[in-house]
Amino acid sequence: MFKFEKEQSVWDFNGIKLGGQPGEYPTVLAGSIFYNKHEIVLDDKEGKIDKPKAESLWARCQELGDITDIPQFIQILAEAPKAMERYIDWFASIDNKTAFLMDSSVPSVLANACKYVTEVGLANRAIYNSINGSILPENIEALKNSDVDSAIVLAFNPADPSVPGRQKVLAEGGVAGQQKGMLQIAEECDIKRPILDTAATPLGLGSGGSYREILACKAIFGYPTGGAYHNMTVAWTWLKRWKGTSKTPSQLAASYKGKDLLKEQMLHHYLGGMDGMIQAAWSAPDIGCNMVASTLGADLIMYGPIENIEAMITAQAYVDIVICEAMRSLGVDVKSEKHPIFKLI
Repeated sequence: MFKFEKEQSVWDFNGIKLGGQPGEYPTVLAGSIFYNKHEIVLDDKEGKIDKPKAESLWARCQELGDITDIPQFIQILAEAPKAMERYIDWFASIDNKTAFLMDSSVPSVLANACKYVTEVGLANRAIYNSINGSILPENIEALKNSDVDSAIVLAFNPADPSVPGRQKVLAEGGVAGQQKGMLQIAEECDIKRPILDTAATPLGLGSGGSYREILACKAIFGYPTGGAYHNMTVAWTWLKRWKGTSKTPSQLAASYKGKDLLKEQMLHHYLGGMDGMIQAAWSAPDIGCNMVASTLGADLIMYGPIENIEAMITAQAYVDIVICEAMRSLGVDVKSEKHPIFKLI
């Protein structure tokens, strides 16, 4: 655990504090919803969703947050302007306080989202994701002309995944055609609550730099820092290949259905437990990669699909307690009234 000499900024999102020295505030989690092929999305162009199921997912997050005192944002993904508007409307209808990340791979969707949240009075809860080397002039203008004052600022340098390379894209520019650094662009867009994202990259392609960059960002800039470290396991080629090389027992059993009842029953009876083992082999590093980031001082963990909240929040509560205990010997103590160290031990 580390205590940073640089004064650490803390941003307030309607009572949720993000940033500070490790141990001062609980880590904030952000699960993604309405992602590609999410089963609760009925029409990804029009933004039609299964509202009861969507609401139950967020309700479970809130319930677990109350149990553990781990705060949460939500990450809203959309690939069409109308869908993003409807998703934001849905969230605002069931939660009048929590901050949300606006995320899309389509620049025009994000530009429209900036305009929309300004028009409907939700800009103070919106976090633009993200200001990066590929940001278009239209998106910069959309941010400038909006009331959005918080954004993820991405330290992704495709040509140099080292810590110096990531710092260059934040502070100097000259990456991916951008002449300005990402923080300068953020400042010009009047982003008052920047959140630095250390740009998780796949194993073998600079993943270690993603973690070391947490220390660099907090030590140099003092801004809240984090990332979507689960992308490391999602992009882990070996793990995906290993997971998909052979059929699971359930899949094998299904292939015998109606053909060989005895083999089908034997596979279900004797090998059924292996399905869970295969899933555990995937989920363990998917959760564990975030714990590495937390011990290095990450303030925000974007952990992927919202369905993973059960495993993620309990693991995060554990790490936050350990960090808090360790930091007390360095003269740092909890500044938040709500923290798992008060609730779970």
